[in-house]
Amino acid sequence: MASVRVHGQIGHAAVFILYLCTQYYDYLYISDFFSAPGSIRSTFGGRWKFMTYQNYMGHTVFFGSCVLADLIEGVLGKKAAGLRKVQDYVLASVLFPMSMIVTVVFWGMYAVDRELIFPAALDKIIPPWVNHVWHTTVVPVLLLEMYLVHHRHPSRQAGLTGAVTVGIVYLIWVLIVAQVGGFWVYPFMAAMSNFQFFLFCCFVAVIGCSFYLLGEFCNKIFWGSMETSRKGKKRA
Repeated sequence: MASVRVHGQIGHAAVFILYLCTQYYDYLYISDFFSAPGSIRSTFGGRWKFMTYQNYMGHTVFFGSCVLADLIEGVLGKKAAGLRKVQDYVLASVLFPMSMIVTVVFWGMYAVDRELIFPAALDKIIPPWVNHVWHTTVVPVLLLEMYLVHHRHPSRQAGLTGAVTVGIVYLIWVLIVAQVGGFWVYPFMAAMSNFQFFLFCCFVAVIGCSFYLLGEFCNKIFWGSMETSRKGKKRA
């Protein structure tokens, strides 16, 4: 058990460093291009209109908090119970469903017509490794985290409520950007009718809830015995 804990701590530090390095590379080599007048990043909402960026920053803060909790418990010898509880909820209700949506929707659209989601011209600006950190690795690192560290899932009602709330807030944000900025965050949305956009939102909502349940299922696979004993104690 101690070795698993050490592996988890090493994993937290490694992922946090990877995200910081990617962030540094983004600001150092990519931002100048996207900050040019007319660039979509220079328009209303900046980087924060993209779910990919929100998810990526969520990962950075999450793993940064994991490193902080590891230091508190390992160096100071104090329990970081409150921080761990927040991490458990955020991982289950926000990061895992959002990361799955980012990966599945991005690569799904990329396979159908990449020009609608990531034009080929961007390959000269954004290296493949950065693209994969943003859109691919976000799922494997969370699965590895769930495997190495026991995160207690909230009740299904509380977890799904959080996931749906985050989705609704982001949808409102997309509509605000469209209304105030005069453009759609993602080019493929401009090609949709109102009814198609409604169906797309419903589809994303369904798969988002499905992804939450998938995360719950993975957690039971990894830590089934501990989850069962915990629920038994609550009933008692």
